[in-house]
Amino acid sequence: MKAKIISKEDFITTKWAGGETTQLAIYPENSVFAERDFLWRISSATFTTTESTFSDFTGYQRYILPLKGELSIYHKGLYDRHLKPYEVEYFDGAWATRSTNSPDCRDFNFIVKSGSLARLQVLLEGEEYFVRESAIAAFFSMDDFEIEHIRFGDKINLGGFSLYVLETDREEQIRISNARSPVIVAEYILK
Repeated sequence: MKAKIISKEDFITTKWAGGETTQLAIYPENSVFAERDFLWRISSATFTTTESTFSDFTGYQRYILPLKGELSIYHKGLYDRHLKPYEVEYFDGAWATRSTNSPDCRDFNFIVKSGSLARLQVLLEGEEYFVRESAIAAFFSMDDFEIEHIRFGDKINLGGFSLYVLETDREEQIRISNARSPVIVAEYILK
């Protein structure tokens, strides 16, 4: 098992047509987002406008949820969906997708190479999560929280807007505590 904390000072923030996006993590770590050579990427974006068109991510699957504010997703010719904070939308990155959002919106994105095994879940204070064997799980919250490794009994305090990345060689049971806001878990299964 390997674990590390990525703090907000280590995140990479760039401008995009509708605001700013902050890359929290990319895997493999030497991947270049623009070259689309990654297996997964976690990011969070803010908006300067209330409408945007999603980039084409053919070959990837996407999870998105608003952390703050509201977000409406429109998949051309398929369906529309309105998301309140922490409601998750999962869709194919090749779909023609646009959105509208409240001015205060901040989202959370987990983009995964198609054909990969992955999942995204939102946890609350006191809930437990089983990280699968041979997986990478990233834990994120807007506010401070604590992770307890049940097997070892150790607790890790994490600052808000930081990322705890756990790479497993066996199944790990994690408990969330001291969380004032929901904790998002993005898990990718290694093959």
